[in-house]
Amino acid sequence: MPETTLSFELPCKPDKTTKPVSMAGQTLELSVVGCEAGDAVWAVMSAKLSADADRTELLKGWRQATLQNMRANQIEDATWMPARMTALPGALRLKAIGTTAKGEPVRAHAVWFAHLEGDAVRVVHAVVYQNQGHKKDLKQDQKYDPKQSQSADLLIESMKLP
Repeated sequence: MPETTLSFELPCKPDKTTKPVSMAGQTLELSVVGCEAGDAVWAVMSAKLSADADRTELLKGWRQATLQNMRANQIEDATWMPARMTALPGALRLKAIGTTAKGEPVRAHAVWFAHLEGDAVRVVHAVVYQNQGHKKDLKQDQKYDPKQSQSADLLIESMKLP
C-alpha cells in the first residue's frame, strides 16, 4: 500500500491509484490497490486521518456507503480483530449479497479497521466482490458459500504491519 507499512497478498497483479475523497467532513487522499482475478474484484483502500478524527463514525459510514453501493439485501455482520497487527477498537467485518450497477448478483466479503501510524490514524477497507453473473440466481435466503469466504479470508488474514 503506497505511503504506509501495511502489507497484504492479492491473487493478481494490482493496479494502484490515489484520489481525493470526502469522508467524515474532510477531504482525504484515498489510496486504492486492486485487481481482478477469476470472477472477483479484490481491493484495499486506505486513508490517513488526524489522530483526533472520529474514526469509529468514519468506519461505520464507509460500511454503510459500501452496502448502499452494492444494493445489499442480505448482510451478515461478524466480530473481527486483525490478528497480525495492533488495530484500534471499532473494526468491522461483514458478508453481504447484493447487485452490481448493472443489476447482476454480487457477493462481498469486507473489513474496515484503523491503526495508529505515527501521530495519525490510518483507516483501511479491504473487500472482495465476487460477481455471480447472469447465469447464477442468488435467492434472498441463500447463504454465503464457505468456499468463497475462504478465498476472501486469504486477503483479509494476510494483512500485517512490520
